[in-house]
Amino acid sequence: MSYSIIGIISILVQLIINHDMLWDYSSHTAVPARKEYRDYIISMLLFCVTDVLWGFLNELRLIVPLYAVTVLFFVTMMVGFLLWTRYVAAYMEGNNRSIFRRILFITGIVLFFCEIVILIINFFVPIQFRFDENGDYRAGSARYVTLTLQVILFLMTFVYTFVTKAYSEQATKRLRRSFGPFCLLMASLIILQLYYPMLPLYSIGYLLSSCMLHSFVVEDERNEYRMNLEEMLGRIKQQSLELGDVKRKIYTDPLTGVGSKQAYMDDSEKIYQRICDGTSENIGAVVFDVNDLKIINDTMGHDAGDIYIYNASMLISEFFSKSPVYRIGGDEFVVILEGDAFKSRTEQLTAFDRQIENNLRSGKLVVSSGMAEYIKETDKSYRDIFERADTKMYQRKKELKDMQKMQIAKTL
Repeated sequence: MSYSIIGIISILVQLIINHDMLWDYSSHTAVPARKEYRDYIISMLLFCVTDVLWGFLNELRLIVPLYAVTVLFFVTMMVGFLLWTRYVAAYMEGNNRSIFRRILFITGIVLFFCEIVILIINFFVPIQFRFDENGDYRAGSARYVTLTLQVILFLMTFVYTFVTKAYSEQATKRLRRSFGPFCLLMASLIILQLYYPMLPLYSIGYLLSSCMLHSFVVEDERNEYRMNLEEMLGRIKQQSLELGDVKRKIYTDPLTGVGSKQAYMDDSEKIYQRICDGTSENIGAVVFDVNDLKIINDTMGHDAGDIYIYNASMLISEFFSKSPVYRIGGDEFVVILEGDAFKSRTEQLTAFDRQIENNLRSGKLVVSSGMAEYIKETDKSYRDIFERADTKMYQRKKELKDMQKMQIAKTL
């Protein structure tokens, strides 16, 4: 019973620390050679189960089933060793042409099939193991050969981990910090197993190695993956902010802060698509032009002209606060009317025109405006709406100039 306790503990520990690798496929995408690692963990579990079963049957002295389990013991031992060599070879993927990797894996395959042949021969000639007349286990010479070869390969791998490189600098450190000591530990325990065949030293090796690999390889890989992912997300976020900043600059007029011509072109294209699809009806546009800008530039300078344009954009934004305002030229602005802004378009334009007429009388900023709505029966595009609004704007400009002339005439 005491022999089986180590195997039971090893099984429980492996199930606990490797539960995600065994059952949760979505949680170990960060682990290199994860399939090979999972297969190796399963082989360790199978070996430990066999070792536990061997301990119970040996206590009961059930020779026939004990013989069968002993055969299974050696088979699972060699399967575990084969899958270990496969895992190490897969993990060291940075050195794809490594001769040692090929030798290690091929040797594991050769040892596995040699063990199968030895076990078949053992049915007829007990070269691997036997049970005496008292039911006691006796080791054969072939057992010492296979275990010694495992020791040699583990020691060779131990040396190799300190002279080779894996796929990254961090993986190379893990290779030397974890795989190397693991190989040395297993080699030491197998040497002891040669002299003490009735001790569960192989299960102890699997127990310790499972903890080492999970702590220093799997978890370390995940942490590195997590840090790299966070760094990548940080770069993406920064690029997104930079892209958003560039987009804001492209879609914002630098002088006035309202929408740029590019923003207007993109939005008007969207409206055109909706008109073509027949999904938009309540659309209007107001076109604005700043009066007397040339006079301001010629008499007061372009800086004063820029201030004049800026004040015009603020005035338009104040009266059409529910709608996007665009500067599409030097002194030209457009407002697109939709939703509630479209419903109250007449009131907004009337209030704006009233303010402009008051400004004209007091010698302040004057902005001409013209509004048009989408006519489903005749308009084929947004451009049709704009052109009607533009025509009305010029009519309003002429009207305001006539009012200005009349006001000047009265003062003379």
